[in-house]
Amino acid sequence: MSPLSFNIFIVFSLIFHQSHAFRVIQPQVQTVNPDKSATISCEHTASSSTVKDIRLNSISTGKPSKLWQKGMNWREGENITVYQEKENKYVFILFGIGPEAMRVTYECEITVQNNELDSSVKGTPTRLIEGRGETEDTSTPPSPPPSMTTPPLQPDQLRWILIALLTLTVLYSCVITSLYITWRNSSKDCENSTYVEMRKAPLPRNQYE
Repeated sequence: MSPLSFNIFIVFSLIFHQSHAFRVIQPQVQTVNPDKSATISCEHTASSSTVKDIRLNSISTGKPSKLWQKGMNWREGENITVYQEKENKYVFILFGIGPEAMRVTYECEITVQNNELDSSVKGTPTRLIEGRGETEDTSTPPSPPPSMTTPPLQPDQLRWILIALLTLTVLYSCVITSLYITWRNSSKDCENSTYVEMRKAPLPRNQYE
């Protein structure tokens, strides 16, 4: 092969590779739920009609291990199930996550086929973290609500309250006594008054009759 032919082949190979390149998108961090489950979404930019295989791998010490592959029965997966949310997005659900599952990362791998050529692309591995409900709560406990009971009265306050009550009692007694005296005086005036009957004097008779 001449150098010119070799260069043309390299250029066409690069163009072919660029025209069929795609990306795999997955979250870098995912929170574990209180029920020890977690979801990992796997999205790709390839044409859905060209997708040949889908995998979810666990990576420990740099070595990938297959957890799920397209076509597997859900019972064959190890505490894992998957559903297709849309044409280019799959969601993996992991169950029974323990300490060992927290120490590994999870990688999506998509394989497409174009012109009988397979091309596989992997996403950035996802790391699981504990949720807020799983971690130990070291925050300061909330302060108790303020008490609704009335604080005890001080001696000075109690003394002034007694003086006020005594003053009101004296004023009330004075008013009642004054009203009673007025009523008694008016009753005596009515008893001592003299009734005078005013009669019309008779006319004098005519002395010449």
